[in-house]
Amino acid sequence: MKRALFLCLSLLAPALPACAQTVVDGSDKAASPFVKNTLKSLAAKFPETHPRFRKISTHKTNDKQIICGEISLEDSKNPGNTSFMPFGATEGEENPLVFEDRTIPSALDFREVNSWINRGADLEDLEEMGCVPEGSYRKYSDHLNTVLQHRKTSS
Repeated sequence: MKRALFLCLSLLAPALPACAQTVVDGSDKAASPFVKNTLKSLAAKFPETHPRFRKISTHKTNDKQIICGEISLEDSKNPGNTSFMPFGATEGEENPLVFEDRTIPSALDFREVNSWINRGADLEDLEEMGCVPEGSYRKYSDHLNTVLQHRKTSS
């Protein structure tokens, strides 16, 4: 009987979604339910990239808990090519923010401008949460403005 139950469970296991998170530095020890739920949410948001986490910290601002950390998303086109990106979430908000730190090209097509501006807004929110160093948004914004002054127009 136990064998049949084990066989049934092992056949069903691959059909169940896997939302395991790996915290590579152990910074999730004694994590609150909010932290655990945030990590599960991020893992579910990027299931194909096998997210890994590190540098998880929490603090309170205006009686709300905030989680900060870094997430690594494995590049499916280049396995082994991973980089850690800052993330943050505020208690009561549904979606955690993840900032992909990509180098701003020296020239931007007009159609790409909004995505770079939106990325900056995410960085600003992370800075307000205390998840990235103060001045990160200003540095990003200044660089983006310099590039936009010399942007190419689409033809």
